[in-house]
Order: sequence, then C-alpha cells, then structure tokens
Amino acid sequence: MAINTRFREIDSLRGLAVLLMVMVHAAATWNPTTAAQTSALAYIVAGLGGLAAPLFVTIFGWGMYKSKSPRKSILIKASALLILQYTVNRSSPHLYEPYSPGILSLFAILLVTRPLIMKSIESTNKIFIFSSFMIMMFIINGYLFQFQGTNNWDSRISANGPLEIIELALFSGTYPLFPWIIFCVVGGYLGSLVAGGGKTLPKNNATLSVIVVGISYCITTLYLAEVNSKVWAHPSKGHYLNFFPANFGFVIAAVTGVLILWLIIQEFKLLLFEQAGKVSLTVYVIHFIPLTYLSDLENERNWTIMEASQAVVLFTTTWLIFAYFCNRYQWLTIEHLIGKLTVR
Repeated sequence: MAINTRFREIDSLRGLAVLLMVMVHAAATWNPTTAAQTSALAYIVAGLGGLAAPLFVTIFGWGMYKSKSPRKSILIKASALLILQYTVNRSSPHLYEPYSPGILSLFAILLVTRPLIMKSIESTNKIFIFSSFMIMMFIINGYLFQFQGTNNWDSRISANGPLEIIELALFSGTYPLFPWIIFCVVGGYLGSLVAGGGKTLPKNNATLSVIVVGISYCITTLYLAEVNSKVWAHPSKGHYLNFFPANFGFVIAAVTGVLILWLIIQEFKLLLFEQAGKVSLTVYVIHFIPLTYLSDLENERNWTIMEASQAVVLFTTTWLIFAYFCNRYQWLTIEHLIGKLTVR
C-alpha cells in the first residue's frame, strides 16, 4: 500500500513476504511425490512459506494505519484488488476457480473495513480493546473451529454463487477475513506505537515477551507432538499448527515468526528485498503466469527433491532480479497504474 513516507525496512519486509509466497507456490507446484514431508528441508520450506502470508497481511495492516489516502482512493484500490484477484484466478486454473477469494480479495475487504479497524486501534483504550479482540478470536477459533470450513482444498476454492463467494471470503476460503484480520490488526496496532521517523517495530520488553511466549509455545507443542506421535505443523492436517483453516496455534507461531523477521531486518538493516517490496503487487500477480505454464515440468522431467529445490530457488531468485528491473521502469508496474487511478 502506498504511504506518504516510504520506510525502507517495510519495503524490505514486504519484498521478503512476496518472495516467500513465490517460493512456497513454486515448492507446492514442483513437489516430487517421493519427497519426504517430514524432512528437515520440508520443514524449513514450509516454515518460511507459512510466514509469507502472515507477514504480508501484517505489513499491510501497518501500512493501512500509516496511510492518509482519502476514502475514494481506498475504494478504487479495493476494486482494483478484486479485479487482480480474478486475474490471478484465471491465470492459475490448476489452483483456483475464477471467483474464489484469495489474499488480494482479503486486502480489498480489509481496506473497506479500515474505518472500523482504525477506530478500535486509535481508541484511548486501545490496549484493552486489542487484548479483548485477541481473546475473542481465541475463543471463537477454539470453540467454533468448524465454522472455518474443512481442510479440503477444493472446498476452500469452490464457489457456485454469490452467497458461497461471500462465505469463502469471510470464513471458509483460502484467506478469509476471519481469522486473518488478526494479522492486520496486529500490524495496525504496531504502527500506532511507532512515532514518525523512529523504528518501525518497537524494540521493547513487550515485543520481546511476545516472542519468548511464542517460541515457548512452539517448543512445547513440538514436544507434545513428538511424544503423542501427532503432526505438529501441516498446511491442512496439523494437530497443533494448521494453515487451512488457520487455527490459533498457527496464529501464535506466525505472529512470533513475523516479529522475529521484522526485528532481524530492522536491527541489521537488511534491505536486500527492498526493490521487490516496492513492486510486490506486480510480482505477486505476474509470477503465477510462468508458474502455471511450467506447472507440469516436474512430472515431465521426473525431478528428484534436490532438482525440484534448485528449481524453486532459481525461480524465486529470478523474481528478485525482476523487481530490480521493474523499479527502473515503474510505469510498467501495477503499482504505477493504481497510483494513476487514485491520484487526487
């Protein structure tokens, strides 16, 4: 999202998020059937890939809080994101149905609900409201988990009418408003704690305490998973951390991972991904086209896990280079087009 003052760390984080999404999409596409899902490599890829969307949405919430865009511009951006979601779906028929909601439609809904989100964050009792919101999300997620749909991919993208599209967008799709709004609220809340020109993430006891609690939760649940022979983390079959649908264990782990990545990039001033962050929307939308075209390459070549991994690394790195090219020709980017549409 465009904001009045660019924060290089935020651009780098956004760039890292979109490149991780490219990586996880490529890894899911070129995944040899002989690959061991419990291997260390699989856990590393899954762990980093699992942080892609949470990081993306958290940074989106941070930027949404900092944005000074008028309501008309926000509505234009939301409409553009819905159109781009449809474009992504059409360019990836092996993954999505034409009208299935995704992360871009989630961003559109978050933009529309921005006044409500910002009002709660800017309240004088924002700490109480934030804490109450998190507790409410925990209770709903814990006791009404089935409300979020099944772990079957087809059911999370199938929409046969307007009512089903709304249901997927709000509750049971790939990135529904609930519970993914949590990451946006966390990002907005963090943005509210930072004064202009200061650090983008407060480095204080509260931040470090959240990280310690999150790491402790992950270590404890990992131990319990080993002791009880359960699947600790999995996209759809995790007993403790589950992505589709997202349970609260995943939310805790993801927020922890986001804060760790944020602190690393902030404290070490890692700006390697800055250029990708400036054109993250362009990278996200365009990368589906060659990925769809090459989706059968692994089956045709009968790749080993090492060959598939090399292809994933090469494909992901290509988009980092692509981002540098795009920034030299900004007029070719989706960001530039949306900027023209929303100019005052």
